[in-house]
Amino acid sequence: MATQSDTDDRNVVQKLDAWLDNDVSPRRALAVYAVLGFYFAFLLSPVLYMVIVSFTTQEFLFSPELVPSISDLTLENYRTVLSRGEFQTYFVNSVIVATSTTLLVLTVGLLAGYSMSRFEYPGRSGLLYAFLSTQMLPIVLILIPFYVVMFQLELLDTLLGIIIAHSVIGIPLGTWLLKGYIDDIPEALDEAAMMDGCSRLQVLWRVIIPLAMPGIAVAGFYTFILSWNDFLLVSILSQTNATRTLPFGLQLFQSQNTVAWNLLIAAAVVTMAPVVALFAIVQRWVVEGLASGGFKGH
Repeated sequence: MATQSDTDDRNVVQKLDAWLDNDVSPRRALAVYAVLGFYFAFLLSPVLYMVIVSFTTQEFLFSPELVPSISDLTLENYRTVLSRGEFQTYFVNSVIVATSTTLLVLTVGLLAGYSMSRFEYPGRSGLLYAFLSTQMLPIVLILIPFYVVMFQLELLDTLLGIIIAHSVIGIPLGTWLLKGYIDDIPEALDEAAMMDGCSRLQVLWRVIIPLAMPGIAVAGFYTFILSWNDFLLVSILSQTNATRTLPFGLQLFQSQNTVAWNLLIAAAVVTMAPVVALFAIVQRWVVEGLASGGFKGH
């Protein structure tokens, strides 16, 4: 037998369903955006607070105050961080490695993805699933093989070795993603372009790449983040400060007994800033690419 409490609960649910009915679009939109706003405020509040605190002194960090005053704010942390020669070297290395890796992955991924999308040949499906299966294994399992191969190729402690290592990790998923987007482009466009005198490479450059730009943005952004944030592979392949990247830069402000928290937080913000800036530039294509799919592979 239903109790009065159960009846009241059902009434509340029915009223809520009626309030959020599809026909009442303003109310539904208000509810959805309120929930999303609360979620993202909760998610981003630590990041925003870290940015604010990066402008404060070490004394403020150890004080009982939660919100800094105007007098607590200073640019000295960033001056100190950006003036460190090793940190500057790490930043330049990260830009070189991440940019080169992204370009290499996109170049190979586009060529391979176009080939797998437009041509049938033995082993094609198996190769696709082999690409996807590489994402199921943690990178730590291949650290020793990577080290041995790079040692034999004399690429240890070189930026080229790190770029190749990051590309080997990024190419399989990048190819899978790009193939999925190219699959959605009708082959009739290829045929029309070739009837106008285009070669296969010209079709790829003039037809496929402009139409697959959302997929390229997703694959490129994923690859850039993978390379920019990598610490594990760099820790194995890099032997000196000349080839280390920004994740190592955060260690400059730590010692065995002390941590300069104000400098460490400022360095973390500097490390994070290029990724945020890149997303701001390509976010339109990234959002469009994520919304349109591209994860299928045949």
